[in-house]
Amino acid sequence: MRSAALSVVFSLVLMPQVVFAQSDSEVSDPLESVNRGIFWFNDEFDVNLLEPVAQGYHDVVPDTVETGVKNFFKNLRYPMYLVSDIVQLKFTQALEHTGRFVVNTTVGVAGLIDVGKHIGLPDHEEDFGIALAYHGVPAGPYIVLPFLGPSNMRDTVGLVVDTVLNPFYWLGHTNLHSDAQLAIASGATVLKAIDTRVRLLEGVKTAKESSVDYYLFVQGVYYQYRRGELYDGNPPEEEDEITVEKSPSNNAAR
Repeated sequence: MRSAALSVVFSLVLMPQVVFAQSDSEVSDPLESVNRGIFWFNDEFDVNLLEPVAQGYHDVVPDTVETGVKNFFKNLRYPMYLVSDIVQLKFTQALEHTGRFVVNTTVGVAGLIDVGKHIGLPDHEEDFGIALAYHGVPAGPYIVLPFLGPSNMRDTVGLVVDTVLNPFYWLGHTNLHSDAQLAIASGATVLKAIDTRVRLLEGVKTAKESSVDYYLFVQGVYYQYRRGELYDGNPPEEEDEITVEKSPSNNAAR
């Protein structure tokens, strides 16, 4: 399961300064009936399987181990970050991400320890969907993906590229006759999903308790988060459209 698909939704849930109210015109959701059906399926899967497993994992695994697992998977996002950086012509940021990867992979013991953040190498969330937005590709309609959650047409295309850039994707496909490789790749995918869900235990609970329409709440948070990502964390105060595209001038200022 893509970690960003869940993290994106609830990373802002507990931040009261974010305004989630939206007008109907701000989000294009022509497939709402289908999306709500998939959303219901995802929630049932989460409530009946993923959440209990994540809660059990959290209760048993020490915090230091949880942090190490989180850092490990975050370190593996380097190929995705690098490609997005280069496509957006963010060469300085590409060097920072490369430095982080090298330091965390070596000194940080295969990425289990985030050494980079302590030596002035910041982590910038990037993905291919953001790179597409940089070049003016429109967001397209809102989509809820099975198991993966909220997205839109542009981010779904970006997700395909990001998946191919995942090292475990290649581990599972370089030799289809190797059961060990497939087992490792599949196990890593499951562990990544559990790790992501653990960090959202309180956020999901709060969202469900505080929202009148959970579907619209998730949709609103998703677009708020992506809007912030498209502007490198500094979105304008006033915007007519919530699905704002990132322009080269925004990146040049970084």
